[in-house]
Amino acid sequence: MSDHLQLIAIFWVVAASSCDIIGNVLTKLSNGFTKKRFAVMVMIVQIAAFVFLSFALESIDLSVAYALWGALGIIATSVIGRLMFGESLHPIKVLGIAVTLIAILFLKLSI
Repeated sequence: MSDHLQLIAIFWVVAASSCDIIGNVLTKLSNGFTKKRFAVMVMIVQIAAFVFLSFALESIDLSVAYALWGALGIIATSVIGRLMFGESLHPIKVLGIAVTLIAILFLKLSI
């Protein structure tokens, strides 16, 4: 695959992951979907996430795209949970994030 197509695919994976992360935050803000405005926004950004993922899948393997999407979501959601909601960031969580980053590097080497 050309570098150009690979870059575009990674852009779409990042866009999909960003929507997923926003959806995670909105889910928390929806208070169990009791706040309808947030619940509707969750549905919109999650649909967008899957649309963007489908664009990425035109150029890269599903296993790589989904793993990158998930890893970015785990890392960003953990950090946002700490910053926005005061959630714990135990050393074991930090270790998990570090291992996830290493996994992303390995995935990058595979494409």
